[in-house]
Amino acid sequence: MITKSFSLTSSLVCGLLFLVSCTSVTSLSVQPESPEVLLVNIIPLDTTMFEQRLQVDLRVRNPNDFDLEVTGLDFTLHLNDQRLARGLTNKASTIPRLGDAVISVETTTSTLDVVRQFLNLSQRQDVTYQVDGVLHLQGTRLPFENKGVLIDAKQLSGLSTGS
Repeated sequence: MITKSFSLTSSLVCGLLFLVSCTSVTSLSVQPESPEVLLVNIIPLDTTMFEQRLQVDLRVRNPNDFDLEVTGLDFTLHLNDQRLARGLTNKASTIPRLGDAVISVETTTSTLDVVRQFLNLSQRQDVTYQVDGVLHLQGTRLPFENKGVLIDAKQLSGLSTGS
């Protein structure tokens, strides 16, 4: 009788361990892949002598086979390798599975930094950007980084010589 009870208990324990191990393997396989974040638009808002408010629109692409329930976003935007602005939002949004959505963030930057950016531009230079940061989800954070060219100087010079 004791061996029958022991056999039943050990079978139950083995079954529970199997279920727990399957659950851990499933949770490991559901680890989200980092999104691709692209700069869509920068809209100047209010300006004071020391501060420039900007609306930065970012397209977040979700490569995962499930929705991303975003609870916040923290990013830094660089133009031509110089920091322009840092943005933070705690606005919740959902990025659909295998889809994308635009998240708009109001941020501030120094008016001096904006003026410095314009003074450093030349007609023969590409205008590049880099956006990096963290997408906050419930219980996890997904880092991202993306670089691109906003204005291609070769295309602009081609337009001006053809005129």
